[in-house]
Amino acid sequence: MTSWWTDERINATVDRAYIIKEIGHKRFQDALHHPLAFGDGLTDDTYLDWILQKGRRCFIILNFIGVPERIFQLIDKSLDDDDLPLSEEALYDLNLFGGKSETLDKKFYRQQYSVLVQELVPGGHQDFGAEEVVPVEPRNSRKGSIAATSTTSDRVSVHQKLYARKKIATSGENGVGRVHFVMHLKALQSLKHPHLVSVWSTYTQNDFSYMLLYPITDLTLRQFLNEQPKFFKNLEKQQRRETLLRWTHCLVTALAYLHDNGFNHQSIRPSNVTIDSNNTIYLANFAAMNALDSGEDKGQTYRTEIYEHAAPENWRRKPSIFDTAPDKTTHLGGGRTSRRVTASSRPPSTVSSATMFPNQRAHSATTATSSSNSSSNTRPKKTIINTFSPPERFSPGASPADVFSLCTIILHLTSLLLGHGQKAFASHRSRHNRQAGRGGAPADASFHVNLPEVGTWMEVLIGDANEREKKDKKGKGTGASFWRSVGGVVHSAEAGLRKDPTQRHTARELERKVGKYVGRALSSNSSTNGMGCGCRSEEGEVEEAQLKAEKDKEVERQQYEQQEYEQKEYEGPAFEWEPKYRLSITDTTPRVASSTKSAPYSAIDQERRMGLIVPMMENWPLTA
Repeated sequence: MTSWWTDERINATVDRAYIIKEIGHKRFQDALHHPLAFGDGLTDDTYLDWILQKGRRCFIILNFIGVPERIFQLIDKSLDDDDLPLSEEALYDLNLFGGKSETLDKKFYRQQYSVLVQELVPGGHQDFGAEEVVPVEPRNSRKGSIAATSTTSDRVSVHQKLYARKKIATSGENGVGRVHFVMHLKALQSLKHPHLVSVWSTYTQNDFSYMLLYPITDLTLRQFLNEQPKFFKNLEKQQRRETLLRWTHCLVTALAYLHDNGFNHQSIRPSNVTIDSNNTIYLANFAAMNALDSGEDKGQTYRTEIYEHAAPENWRRKPSIFDTAPDKTTHLGGGRTSRRVTASSRPPSTVSSATMFPNQRAHSATTATSSSNSSSNTRPKKTIINTFSPPERFSPGASPADVFSLCTIILHLTSLLLGHGQKAFASHRSRHNRQAGRGGAPADASFHVNLPEVGTWMEVLIGDANEREKKDKKGKGTGASFWRSVGGVVHSAEAGLRKDPTQRHTARELERKVGKYVGRALSSNSSTNGMGCGCRSEEGEVEEAQLKAEKDKEVERQQYEQQEYEQKEYEGPAFEWEPKYRLSITDTTPRVASSTKSAPYSAIDQERRMGLIVPMMENWPLTA
């Protein structure tokens, strides 16, 4: 049972039987049926009627603090539920509890907020005071997957539905203002897509603001790729294949919807793609949802997964200056010394090997003229080392980078669909980066560094799809079109994995291509109706309608031009027919004669009907 009381719960609980039972003593039970003391005969209402009509909340509060009989004093002062909440000063002035007023006043003040609940509504925002009760129930401490990258998220329940609650500081040095929070959330709450984690509602209390996100899931795509859950394995083999292929279009549609509404994701990777128990896939943790994180949560540290799935333009080497260890000299016996070199015996400056070979361990710089070879410089040195520059969190031109990262997800899904494990895929990408003497460090398996290997892997996938298509054709199976579509989806991903961002497809173009192939593969499924995953966004539907209208208009134009051409071929040029006509005396205008097969129905026929041209017959007498 929740700790707060909604209107439905209050009306269902506080009835005549409840009041009579909780009031206690027989004397108080009889007093409930007495007419109101302040009515002066103008009303027949009793105290019980007043409680049922206007004082249910007041009675619950008094019952909770152990003095339900005080309801009579409260009613005699003409107080009801509409007067709540009562301030501490008002309670002191009313003196409802006599000598125990101070203690009971505080209890009443705190307890009244449990029956004065501001409901959270979809797309709304509520401001709660420090003493007010927020109508959410905390669940277990296990964090939902959609907030896997945040340290300030937990689970809550609202009306028996689970949500992920994200906590954001709205005060202090790293906090954001409440006005800025509300304005930012208004834009986020407008995003509604069946495959996008969205903001359900928001509220503020004390120095923090909270977002309630849905849907909440426990499984990320990263976990799914390593081991498929039971609810997925329980599907038939063909259903599993169709689900994996459908997911590619679902994710592309969600990204196209984000871009159409002016948002970028900027962090697409398997950990930010989630799956629920109904085999529905979602795109989570996009940049705008993390824009209000506090300073300590904003800085993204280096993570292998972020690096591997980022676009080439997001991970470029840049020179940085670091303090390196001082040069050491080695004794003939193998020992080292750290004695400071004097100014007179200091050797000429040398270039550190770390500058030219940043991946190798810095060697010692020996002195040119030193008989003992036992002194060294312990002063730190400034060395230029090339390191990777992580992506900017909110760069304006992040749309092509999103497409690149999403196409890496498409390759993960299609590889699994065609029976290739993730370890084999990673090993193929990094096969040219395995070098001896790396000290056991893992090879670089990132997509942007190994684009040629990614291309050969796509060739492998397309070849496997073609082989399965041929096999199904020979066996007269029904899956030939399915495997052809799988190869088409892989080929579509190539346009999003190009190194030059300007040459990549947009998310909407990619959605159109992938949707075409997925729709063909699933055309036999009536639930999808040949439309991919069946979750086209409003912008996509409008664009498709416009493209279809333009295509129909172009077809009509071509048909019209073809009809005009055929008519000209049949009729020939105008006024080029050679009839046996002779001018009448009323018309001396010469006519052009020709010898074509037919004449157009034009000015000549009209003049002939009007008598301006008369046919020339044999032995026809000439006129003047």
